[in-house]
Amino acid sequence: MENKKQTNEAQREERARANRILYLVIALILCLGAAIAGIAASVTSGRRARPIAETDAPAVTTGGQTTPAPDERTDTAVDPDAIPTLSAPVSGRVYRAHDLTVPVYSVTLDEYRVHNGTDILTAAGADVTAMAGGVVTEISDHPLLGHSVSVLHAGNLTTVYRNLVAEEIDGIAVGASVTAGQVIGHVGDTALTECCDEPHLHLEMTLSGASVDPLDYVPEESIAASLTDDAAFEG
Repeated sequence: MENKKQTNEAQREERARANRILYLVIALILCLGAAIAGIAASVTSGRRARPIAETDAPAVTTGGQTTPAPDERTDTAVDPDAIPTLSAPVSGRVYRAHDLTVPVYSVTLDEYRVHNGTDILTAAGADVTAMAGGVVTEISDHPLLGHSVSVLHAGNLTTVYRNLVAEEIDGIAVGASVTAGQVIGHVGDTALTECCDEPHLHLEMTLSGASVDPLDYVPEESIAASLTDDAAFEG
C-alpha cells in the first residue's frame, strides 16, 4: 500500500515537472513573438516617417516610354506671351459655340446642354490643320465625340480636334512634333452625340487644363479669313 502511494506521488511530481517545462516553453515563444512584432513595428514606423524626396515621385509610363512624374509644386501660372499665334483649323461656319454656362441645343440628343467645344460646319473630308506648332499628346477614339487628336502647344495650351475620320496619317503619332497648318486629320462623322448634325469639326481647347473658348485665342484676321460670323445654333 505504501509503495503504491509513493508511486502515485512520483507520477504527480513528474507531471508537474512536465507542465512547468511546457509553460516555460510557451512563455519563451510568446516573449519572442512580442519582440519580433516590436521590431517590425519600429521598422515600419521608420519607413512611414521617412521624408519623401522629389525623386520618390512615381514615374509615368505612356506608350511604352517612361517619363518622370511632374512636380506638383510647379507654378502653373501661364505667361500670356508664351501662347503661340493660332490660326483656324478649317474653313467653314461656326454654328454651335463654346458655352459652359448657358446650355445650347443638341439636334442629336434633342436637348439643351452646355458645350465645351466649338463646332465648325465644313465639308466632309475637309483637311483639319494644327492651329499652331506643338506635340501630339493623344490620338484616341472618344466614346461620344469620335476620333480625336490632341496637340500640346507652348504656354500649356492644348487643342483637341474631334469628330475626325478614323484614319492613320503619315507623321501624326503620339509624341510627334507638328507645325502650324500641318494636316492632322479630316472631318468625319464619328461623334455619336453629334451624328445628326451636318459635317463639322468639334474643336476644344484647354489652358492649363481648364476649358476655354478656342475663338478667344484665334486672331480676328484668321477668323475673318476662314470662318463666317458666329451663328451659334440654338434650335
